[in-house]
Amino acid sequence: MIQGKQVYLRALEREDLKDLHEIQNDEEVMSWARSKPDHMVSMEALGKEYEEELKGEDTLRRTFVIVHKKSGKVAGWASLRWWRQFHTTADFGIAMRRGFWGKGIGTEVLGLLTRLAFEQYNMHKVELFTRPDNLSMIRAAERNGFKVEGRSSETLYFNGRYHDGLAMGVLRKDFEKRER
Repeated sequence: MIQGKQVYLRALEREDLKDLHEIQNDEEVMSWARSKPDHMVSMEALGKEYEEELKGEDTLRRTFVIVHKKSGKVAGWASLRWWRQFHTTADFGIAMRRGFWGKGIGTEVLGLLTRLAFEQYNMHKVELFTRPDNLSMIRAAERNGFKVEGRSSETLYFNGRYHDGLAMGVLRKDFEKRER
């Protein structure tokens, strides 16, 4: 369990799939988190996607449930992913229920995940990819030391057209300077 001021993060468990299913099928939430609002996920597909991780056998992803301390409710989920087992760069995915937006929780979660990536998983760099109009994520990332590293032209497709994507990242040394 990873403690923050407003939330704590805990490892995904099988009983969390119901909440994850609900969040992943919220069109507005997923339009920001995945940029594919038309992508609906069945419980069966979700179970298959997370099967290895739930058994503790996934070596390339850790998924966490975001629990709001005050209410005890699942506020969302976050994942830390890397592409190869001994890779030193990881990326994040975060999605939160609408009732928890605008409260600084995303900023806190991003900070907790960044610290975890560097301290526990010994990453050299962490990154995220978002829509250029996702100002909440961009501000949360900047508050945690991330910088815009590039813009990818017309790389996302949703709402019937192509959109640009924004890459952001932070190196361990830069994050640690901010933490002092």
